[in-house]
Amino acid sequence: MTVMTERRSALRLRDFRLLIAGQFLSMITYGAYLAVLSWYAYQLTGSPGASGLVLGAAAVSEVTTLLLGGALADRWDRRSMMVVADAGRLVAVGALAVITAAGHTDLMVLTVCASLVSLFDGLFYPALGGIVPATVPAELIGSANATLGFVRSVSAIAGPALGGAVYASAGMATVLALTAFAFLVALGTALALRPLPREGPQVRSRPLRDIGEGARYVLSVPLLVSIPVAAVALLLSEGPTQTLLPRLVEEHFGGGAGTLSLLTTAYGAGAAAGALLYARLMPRRRRAVIVYTLWTTAHILCAAMALTTWLPGAVALAAVRGMCGGLGFALWETLLMHVVAPDKLSRVYSVNLFGTKALMPVGFALGGWLGAYLPAATVIACGQLAGAALMASLLLVRRIRAVQ
Repeated sequence: MTVMTERRSALRLRDFRLLIAGQFLSMITYGAYLAVLSWYAYQLTGSPGASGLVLGAAAVSEVTTLLLGGALADRWDRRSMMVVADAGRLVAVGALAVITAAGHTDLMVLTVCASLVSLFDGLFYPALGGIVPATVPAELIGSANATLGFVRSVSAIAGPALGGAVYASAGMATVLALTAFAFLVALGTALALRPLPREGPQVRSRPLRDIGEGARYVLSVPLLVSIPVAAVALLLSEGPTQTLLPRLVEEHFGGGAGTLSLLTTAYGAGAAAGALLYARLMPRRRRAVIVYTLWTTAHILCAAMALTTWLPGAVALAAVRGMCGGLGFALWETLLMHVVAPDKLSRVYSVNLFGTKALMPVGFALGGWLGAYLPAATVIACGQLAGAALMASLLLVRRIRAVQ
């Protein structure tokens, strides 16, 4: 089978088409919801602290259920987990839409509903990560991950644009109603899936024991030991970058929200191109080396973007950085599905997400603290170069380099 055939074949499969259709719609509308959530909180109260309260509560809620979601998804039916999570998100967002349309939303209602949505996020994402190999044969996993990566990247661009446009023209209640409708569609597509049955006997779930077993498994597999290293790299690099990028835009380019949007859109477009590039290249050998080389390069490119004062150059660097990130992420997900035991895949996904999301608030705080004493460009560049050094250090580990 040729690479070209593989690239096209994943979408020819009924279950994968259903999965992608439901996720594409829900990712775009969920991106719209997240893009305007903090602004709506600010408008409700007139206080910037309200935005932090809502986003912080949502982040804590998701982290709370991520590890549990991974443990349950590895023992229970992953499709059922997706159905339960989508139903929970549908109810929470739908209730908030009705309350908002009636004019009764306050900060407490918004915080509670946003937290409930994120609680179900923690159950949903490990199940989604684990169900892909059950919807496509092993030889098409790479094609499936390239398609998912492309959908995520396009959604990251289209979602905020949709959210801003709908919020400005029709209000928050309409944004919430669209998001609830998308969750309803995703629920329907999940119910229609016919995933392949799992191999081996089903073991009774004991969540705490399963979470511990998953953590020990991560530390025992050479490739997976990189997960905590990558989490620290993101803490040092992405936290300060996201915190200080608006200030960098103002200081270096004299721009505002439009310039910031241009840089983030260039990154998203690059990530989508990277996913498509992976679908064409589909590397088979030395994949771990390729992943960490791409991510090291992405960190270096971001440091260069922070230091340049020429906007077209910064946009080009952001796009190439996104391409390295998108290509590397699609390859990383494929590696996980090939290397990780099927009955532990969702737990590995949950540990991966937990490390990133649990440490990211620390990165935000670190960026804000350093930004009070140092120029934004210095903080971003140093953080990104530290992330590059950590990613490059993984290439020195022989057992990781040996992963094909």
